[in-house]
Amino acid sequence: MRRIDQFGILIEEVRQISKGHYDETLPVQGMEFESLEQMYIMGAEVEVLPSAQRLFANKLHVPYSYLARCSKDLQAQNLNYWIKQEALNRDSLFCRFDGAKLRAVFTDRYKVMDNVDVVENMQNSGFKDNDEVHYNLDENMLVVKVPDYTKTFGLSGDNIVPGISFANSEVGILAFSIEAYFYRLVCSNGLIAATAVESKFKHISFKAIDSFSTILRRVVQESQHSQEKFRISLTSEVTNPLSTIASFNKQFQLTKDEGQVVEESWSLEAGFTMFHVINAYTRAAQDKSLGVEESVRLERVGGLILKMVRK
Repeated sequence: MRRIDQFGILIEEVRQISKGHYDETLPVQGMEFESLEQMYIMGAEVEVLPSAQRLFANKLHVPYSYLARCSKDLQAQNLNYWIKQEALNRDSLFCRFDGAKLRAVFTDRYKVMDNVDVVENMQNSGFKDNDEVHYNLDENMLVVKVPDYTKTFGLSGDNIVPGISFANSEVGILAFSIEAYFYRLVCSNGLIAATAVESKFKHISFKAIDSFSTILRRVVQESQHSQEKFRISLTSEVTNPLSTIASFNKQFQLTKDEGQVVEESWSLEAGFTMFHVINAYTRAAQDKSLGVEESVRLERVGGLILKMVRK
């Protein structure tokens, strides 16, 4: 769930969570599974966290949904067979730990962009400890949004605050991104808007770190285009909003549960314009039943729909 606090508080929280984290490049031949949740690496027993379980399943080309249904013995048989095949083609894997727990596994191409790097680069780019930030932080990802109240604009009785959004995952859930953010004051909805600036970076280069301030400045400039889109959305009529929402849910491959939350959110502030459709997604992102990843996806879907709006 989104929290609102000062940037300095977030920095300390990120640093505290990161204290037990460390990385090692380890030989594939030294890996053996007891189950999907437990393995040995160079003779040391290691708990495999869900994030690492999924990464191993993807890397070894064994469907995670299948493994999760198997008995522990069958999990071990599958994983040990395929890890031996992996060892024929690869010497080592880049492993990310939290104490004795394996939280992620990558190839040697992986370039570290940790949450600590994100907040420290934000500091270096001028964000202050007492700045208000809206953030979600868990073991899988960090999403931090900074509203700029000096640029608040009115929209038919509403006030919307533009800002900037940063997202990062240390365990492969998503790429690092810098995107535009819009915060609707009347209901605390947030929307992450796409811009023309290249703003998403896979963890295979240090381009995002090297160009952090430049990318940030350009995303802020580009966000001006989205403000006009909001105004247009208010005058874009939608005859059957629920049908339109169902179509968007299919287009953006939302789950059945996510789609139901969006429909319920539309009914809380029902209306027959594209603005009301977009608001259904951003309002749904606040639902307590959703995780951080699902909430970010809904806010981004709202931003993608906003981008489609035409006069």
